[in-house]
Amino acid sequence: WFSILNSFMIVVFLSGLIAMIMIRTLRKDFQRYEQQDYLEEGQEETGWKLVHGDVFRPPPMAGWLSVFIGTGFQLTFSVIFLMIFACFGFLSPANRGALMQAMLFLF
Repeated sequence: WFSILNSFMIVVFLSGLIAMIMIRTLRKDFQRYEQQDYLEEGQEETGWKLVHGDVFRPPPMAGWLSVFIGTGFQLTFSVIFLMIFACFGFLSPANRGALMQAMLFLF
């Protein structure tokens, strides 16, 4: 249990670190854009101004994207529930097909 908790805490810490870096970068970009009312001649656009047109553009195959995202979420939550059941002892390691049968049932 200690190694699982340790791994989980490392993931949470690194995710928080990345989030803080992203927030700091975004705040700096927003402050710089608020200070500039207009671009001077010869100055190149940088940062979010380069990608602002691409952010809200729909993907070319939106239907397939939604199918893959939905299937990924379903598989992820099925595996999470399966691991929870296995950790609480509902699935016995002595019954060899119980894990696969439970995965198919949860899917």
